[in-house]
Amino acid sequence: MSGHLAFLSLVRSDAHRLGKAKSLTWRVVMEAADRQHLSIISKALGQYELTPLLSWALRFFLRNRYESLLLTDSEGVIQFMDRGSEKLFGLGDGEAKGIHINKLVPDAVFPRVLETGYASIGRVLNLKGVNKISSAYPLVKNGEVIGSIGRVLFHSLEEYERVISETKRLKKEVRVLRQRERREYRALYTFEDIMGNSESLKDCIKLSERMAFVETDVLIAGESGTGKELFAQAIHNYSGPDRPFVRVNCPAIPFELAESEFFGYERGAFSGASRTGKKGKFEVADGGSIFLDEINSLPLSIQGKLLRVFQEREVEKIGGTKTEKLNFRIIATTNTDLQQAVKAGTFREDLYYRIAKTSIHLPPLRDRIEDIPVYITHFLTAINKRFGTDFKRASEEVLKCFGRYHWPGNVRQLISVLEQACLEKWTGESLSKDALPDWLWSTEDKVTAFGRAKEQLNETHKSLIRKALKDTNGNKRQAAKALGMSRSTFYTKLKEYNIHYNPSE
Repeated sequence: MSGHLAFLSLVRSDAHRLGKAKSLTWRVVMEAADRQHLSIISKALGQYELTPLLSWALRFFLRNRYESLLLTDSEGVIQFMDRGSEKLFGLGDGEAKGIHINKLVPDAVFPRVLETGYASIGRVLNLKGVNKISSAYPLVKNGEVIGSIGRVLFHSLEEYERVISETKRLKKEVRVLRQRERREYRALYTFEDIMGNSESLKDCIKLSERMAFVETDVLIAGESGTGKELFAQAIHNYSGPDRPFVRVNCPAIPFELAESEFFGYERGAFSGASRTGKKGKFEVADGGSIFLDEINSLPLSIQGKLLRVFQEREVEKIGGTKTEKLNFRIIATTNTDLQQAVKAGTFREDLYYRIAKTSIHLPPLRDRIEDIPVYITHFLTAINKRFGTDFKRASEEVLKCFGRYHWPGNVRQLISVLEQACLEKWTGESLSKDALPDWLWSTEDKVTAFGRAKEQLNETHKSLIRKALKDTNGNKRQAAKALGMSRSTFYTKLKEYNIHYNPSE
């Protein structure tokens, strides 16, 4: 092909000699060529017809204003130079012909290319004090170098360096955005971060690990502050920490935007839509997990649209015409009884059975008070770092108070109480009773009073049961009847109070 390009350059130089370069057309070029030229052109084109488009493309190649074109003979004497290069060297039309290349460009590589027969590609060439990128190729016929053809990019090397620098900057921005996206859609906690010594919590961890291993959808139920999101992140990280973990705070999504948030939309889908469209949460979660916090708060209209997504893992964007198959795991949480919500008509029954087939029920803090000392030690360490305090422990009075309190806000409320107590006390190594808020102690006093009343009531029950058994000579059926209890309740009380009839008593 290089020989053909060289010939086309010669055709152009013929036209220069005719003095018609400025008004040159392909028709004029063809008229300026002899039959041998036409024969070579026809042979070069092969099966291609010399159409007007191809003719114009060849003409553009000869007059390319973005790159120079230079042709020398085997001695390095210029046979053709494009008009732009001639202007660069202050030459008129066709005046470059017959000049040795080294007179115009002392460090040109053409002599070396002609001598070795090897091309020189991408070499930096200084022209008129400006660095440019050049290439030179040998023209070989029957194994003999008969000339050379060269090209120079008119843009300076500095311009390319600027483009390269800009490209690097853009790549860096993309890398930063991707890292930011990974941080945004990343789960932080693992099962090792879940603290507690209670058997009920350990059972929840074991069940969660099994669910994480099989990568099934999970519903996590529990009161506010029991650590539902902590378990959700741990489940995700157990099977793939590098995959996206997309959080959706269901109560915070505006009703009118819920569909676009979940499914995304195509550009121009509605008034005010982004020109580039938007990915939905499910699409972002593809390959990872989508965490639907407090799914019970979603309106029924959205619940119905989510059902198909949960079943088929297919999403259709707003304004779109095709569905997209996705792969993600659903981890949903609820702080209410979804079965009661189904009965009340606020949660779809079919959606409930879809997500509740594998569920975890996190116990409230009041049912695992043995974990409270562990939490106190851990959170005091974190609070000390934030506040600059130095508390090491809580007094026995505080521990007893915490053990009796109901903790409606669970662990989250415990953290809040500890922070408030540290700010109130500020100095010291041990949190004492006077550092706790008054409402906590007043509540504790009520709990204590209630506990004493309950103990008195239990003692009364024990005394009545023993007397009934003694009066009936140990006949449990008659004793239950005398006390007005069902037999099942009576037997439950005997077991609860550890009462055994002894005639000698």
